Amino acid sequence: MARLILLTPDGPHSIELRATNTLGRHPNNTIQLLDKIVSKEHCVIEKRDDTWILRDLGSLNGSYVNGDRVQGEKSVKHGDEIIFGTLRPGEGLRARFDNLAGASLAPAPSQPAASRPGHAPVSEVTPPTPMASSAGRGASSGRASGTSPQPFSSPLSGPPPATAPGNPPAPPAPPIGSRTQFLSGSTRVELMEAARAIGAQIQAKTKGFQAFDAVVGDQAQLRTDYERLRMAWELTRTISTERDLDKLLEKILDALFRFVAADRAVILLRNEDGELEPHAARRRDGSTDSIPLSTTILGHVIRERASVLTHDAAMDFALSKGKSMILNRISSAIVVPLLHEETVLGAVWLDSASLGQFGAKDLEIVTTVSAQAALFIQNSLLSRKVEQEIIMRERFSRLIAPNVAAEVEAGRLEIKKGGVGLEHCTVFNSDIRGFTKMSAHVDAATVVDMLNEYFEQMVEIIFRHEGTLDKFMGDGIMAFWGAPKASIDDPVRAVRCGLDQLQAVERFNERRASVGAPPIAIGIGVHTGPLVVGYVGSSKALSYTVIGDTANQSARLCGIAESGQLIVSGGTRRLLGDHFEVRELAPVMLKGIAEPVPIFNVLAEKHS
Repeated sequence: MARLILLTPDGPHSIELRATNTLGRHPNNTIQLLDKIVSKEHCVIEKRDDTWILRDLGSLNGSYVNGDRVQGEKSVKHGDEIIFGTLRPGEGLRARFDNLAGASLAPAPSQPAASRPGHAPVSEVTPPTPMASSAGRGASSGRASGTSPQPFSSPLSGPPPATAPGNPPAPPAPPIGSRTQFLSGSTRVELMEAARAIGAQIQAKTKGFQAFDAVVGDQAQLRTDYERLRMAWELTRTISTERDLDKLLEKILDALFRFVAADRAVILLRNEDGELEPHAARRRDGSTDSIPLSTTILGHVIRERASVLTHDAAMDFALSKGKSMILNRISSAIVVPLLHEETVLGAVWLDSASLGQFGAKDLEIVTTVSAQAALFIQNSLLSRKVEQEIIMRERFSRLIAPNVAAEVEAGRLEIKKGGVGLEHCTVFNSDIRGFTKMSAHVDAATVVDMLNEYFEQMVEIIFRHEGTLDKFMGDGIMAFWGAPKASIDDPVRAVRCGLDQLQAVERFNERRASVGAPPIAIGIGVHTGPLVVGYVGSSKALSYTVIGDTANQSARLCGIAESGQLIVSGGTRRLLGDHFEVRELAPVMLKGIAEPVPIFNVLAEKHS
């Protein structure tokens, strides 16, 4: 039985030949050669009577037998060297034709994979974790650490051929694992991809800088170190002074396109929910078409905190979402996590429609750029966070009394995001009686000016009594006592605030009367009980507020209060002690409560 022995950096691979064999990069070939120098339909090896013929299919880079380019077709015999692609050293895909069962075939000298454009050196890739995802169709397990390679038996060809008399045994083919799969009766050979745990995951093993004396004679290492320093210096010079995050990401894309021959690039950052969101994207051709990304690759990069280099994404990830990658023309890709210390900030995505576009050097470049970019991105995110906190603190200081705000700013009082349950909180509601009817006869500017003047005085009184302003609701005001700082006399403070506001309204009306403006009247409701206090809203707009039935009952008491009345609930009345003159009113029905509730009108504060 004739065989084709493919010579790869990790050893020879034996493929049993059929009567007719098509070879090329396209998956429809019976022998798929995943090497960018090979054409999609490269050549045919077929048996005619007792002769084997290699017929070139007009491949771009040609087929060679013993160094001669095949023009049309050429017979091949045992021991012939076949090169697919080119005779340039280190670039052609080499093979031997074996037509004597078991004959010894020593691999022909060839350059290591590091010299092959677009491929990673074997010494710089993480050994593959075998995938059981070959669906049990003949793919043997990968080589385990410390074990000897086992002979490979193809499910299509039966057991390995016997040893011919007088010849030593042929070297066993290395275990295939996830590198070769037998699909639909055809053989798929994946070359120069020594890491396929999930696609071709290749960790960039960047050597640290060593003492000059240790590398003075190593020109390659010196050149590598110089390139790393040059890139770091250029990147630092370009982006170190940029504080705007969006502009920073654009400059990082500029650097990536300058260092790596990618067609498309995307920078993704994690949001507060841990999800990746694209923040910057660019195509080298300048088009604005969308850039499809693979969630399979991105998920793996974030989960494993590991870089991925794939020469053929559709084949690498065929067992997961390969179809989408074929449709989106994701062929070669480098995806690197943005790591700051132990935190994953996001990921950098580079891809190309060309197979084998990137090599190990490209991966190391992107890893170097991404590591430095992550530092500046983290600094930018921290600066933005500080700015947001300053704005939030400024907004919050407008809601609470100045003395409480001073304690927050000094760090003696902490305002936490999220809700906090309180057993006792006093909620205050007030609004202007007949405001809708009154504003219907006054122009809008006059109404707004009047409300601003009114609110200014009312809020000053709330803060004087150390209350927290919740919100303005049209002509209404909502405030509360008990958060962020609680005091034993919070109900007393709230009622004092209400009485002071009623007096302030009288003075406000005197000024209005002097200019011929009609007077206003307000009603106030106060209730004490359990509720939840905290930040409510979205990431872009948060409000420090109270939630619960206590707030609702306060609003309902305000609704039944007549002009000039300050109505408190029975629960609040019990907490006021003997500080105020109070008149009990007839119990009322409030929404959500089955029985009538006692209410009280606070008339004035007692003075001893």
